[in-house]
Amino acid sequence: MAGGPNANFVMCMKCTGKAKRIYEGLEDDHYLCEKCGCRFGIDWSNDSPLGKPCWPPSEEEIEAAKKLRG
Repeated sequence: MAGGPNANFVMCMKCTGKAKRIYEGLEDDHYLCEKCGCRFGIDWSNDSPLGKPCWPPSEEEIEAAKKLRG
């Protein structure tokens, strides 16, 4: 229930590929990127319910992730 149904898939911050939720907890979810194999978690405890699906990301979200990676 952490991220809810709109967080079934999210963008991988490592490669901007599609990451699938592999574990759903009460406050955090764990993901596996289908493109690069990266495993990571997201803590959703401070977020309100997501109003839209996380995947696919917008062009702005992809560009922001690329800037964060450096």
